Amino acid sequence: MPISAADSATAARLLLDHRRRGVALPALPEACRPQSAEDGYAIQQALVALRIQEERARPIGWKIGATNPAAREMLGVVEPFFGVLLSTLTSDAPARFVASEMFQRIVEPEIALEIDIDLDPADAPFDADAIRRAVRTVLPAIEIVDTPLAGGIAAGGPSLIADDGSHGRWVKGVPVADWQGLDLIEQRVTLTVDGALLREGRGGNVEGGPLAATAWLANALAARGRGLRAGDFVSTGTTTQPVPASAGQTLVADFGPIGRIEVSFD
Repeated sequence: MPISAADSATAARLLLDHRRRGVALPALPEACRPQSAEDGYAIQQALVALRIQEERARPIGWKIGATNPAAREMLGVVEPFFGVLLSTLTSDAPARFVASEMFQRIVEPEIALEIDIDLDPADAPFDADAIRRAVRTVLPAIEIVDTPLAGGIAAGGPSLIADDGSHGRWVKGVPVADWQGLDLIEQRVTLTVDGALLREGRGGNVEGGPLAATAWLANALAARGRGLRAGDFVSTGTTTQPVPASAGQTLVADFGPIGRIEVSFD
């Protein structure tokens, strides 16, 4: 049985209150704990509505999680999931944050896309070529995964979806308009911590590459009567293994011709 609107609202309020107070939440109470991805999205929608109403947040696009088989197996989900990028959680690079204001601070270097045209849900299904034609710019980004759910990934896919896909912060770099000649799948990405190389990856660490991942998102939204819109950003999933950051560290993600992102934690 799908979660009720009342239980979705209760779960959303709990997640937001714990995040605001900086107090970990062991788990959502059983009465309002999502049992499926669809339950999670119902809570996510209620949570985003709260942030729009109470924090004057503005949706600016989407984030995609679990974009490779290993991540999905770890989270116990059968497909990727999405969350909503919010203006109040977005910064331009370089960015500096207070480490103690977050719970986990998991850094993920991601290739992001800026959508140029509305994608009508009625035109689904979309593929990578359709997304290529719909993209205005490509830009480097870092998502900082963070959730008040104390178990982190152990909370399971539905609960993490409920918490807006564990969306903590999003940092974006300078958009690249002349991107069509770039191979987004083979593009090498490095992540350094205080100048030392810690992770290497590529755009293809996102299954099918950033364009295919965005096609998955467009189809998942279309199935729910929603669509990508001109001006939306899409953060397409981590290109390296994620890195937990600590106070005092500076992390730099280098995407070659796409650009670089610097994030520091005080």
